[in-house]
Amino acid sequence: MDTIKVIEERRSIRKFQNKIVPKEIIEQLLELATKAPSGKNRQPWRFIVLQNKMKNELVNVMENVASLYKKQNKPTGSFELSINSINEASAVVLVLNAFSNFEEDYNHNRLLTDTQSIGAAIQTMLLAAQDFGLGTLWICDIFYCDKEICSWLNCKDELVAAVAIGYPNQSPYPRPRKLLQEVTEWMY
Repeated sequence: MDTIKVIEERRSIRKFQNKIVPKEIIEQLLELATKAPSGKNRQPWRFIVLQNKMKNELVNVMENVASLYKKQNKPTGSFELSINSINEASAVVLVLNAFSNFEEDYNHNRLLTDTQSIGAAIQTMLLAAQDFGLGTLWICDIFYCDKEICSWLNCKDELVAAVAIGYPNQSPYPRPRKLLQEVTEWMY
């Protein structure tokens, strides 16, 4: 694998082919995700993989919440687009923080450390998927319905993201990025 090439070519995929990603490949992606750096080696990530019937049920949960938002005239941003991407994907991985809802002395510093670690695990999963020829979408629109999803799954961990995984059915152009000079300050 050419790491730089994988980083440069990775895109957020919102349209997927109707083709199943084998369980063994998803397991490899998750195994690789667990190799990500983790502050204090806490490894706060937990994963729930949904496919087939369970993925369809997730879509229903999300659609019900989107419908409720519409009835209440609340904005939903890209929520419906994310629901469609999950619906088309072969699998969705729900990413959870195993500590934030349980540790008595969970504080801001632990939250930041765990959030960075979980983000590193997600990024590792995305890059590994790219190397397998898969497309992914890192989804935070699940925040519109995180409580409903956790209730449906009877899950007590904090839901922090979802990752749709499948064979891409699009080739998006590179999204604009700020110039390095805009986001970097050198001090000597």
